[in-house]
Amino acid sequence: MKKKREKRRYFTQETEDAIVRYNSTSDVIEKNQIYEEEIHYAFFKLTQNIIHTFKFYHTEVENLEHLQHEIIIFLLSKIHLFNPHNGAKAYSYFGTIVKRWLILYNDKNYNKKIASSPVDDLIHDEKHSYVLETNPQKDKLSNFIDLYVEYV
Repeated sequence: MKKKREKRRYFTQETEDAIVRYNSTSDVIEKNQIYEEEIHYAFFKLTQNIIHTFKFYHTEVENLEHLQHEIIIFLLSKIHLFNPHNGAKAYSYFGTIVKRWLILYNDKNYNKKIASSPVDDLIHDEKHSYVLETNPQKDKLSNFIDLYVEYV
């Protein structure tokens, strides 16, 4: 009988404690050490998982690692706002921040792509039909049947 493989948790209570320690110290060298040893991997995996899970692929960067880097920098600029006494866990707090940032970022870049797309080229594309329906009385099934009959 195979034993189930246990998932490696990347954002643990130790990570949350490290974030609290990071916020409580004013020593830059100690902050760097805490971040590199205890926080960076959690932020890296969090951003990677959110990008791929929610398919945030409309970016200005060529490589998704560059997007991850931008998000981690954003998280570092917001790390001081985390307060465990507000009731939220660090994982859900930073996950929410990343998702909201990526939604805005993705929408902005998607709208740029749409605005820069040449509509005339789409209308005259031979591979696809972009003709608007002239008879709105037909139901969707008859539209499908008509298209199928025309295709065959």
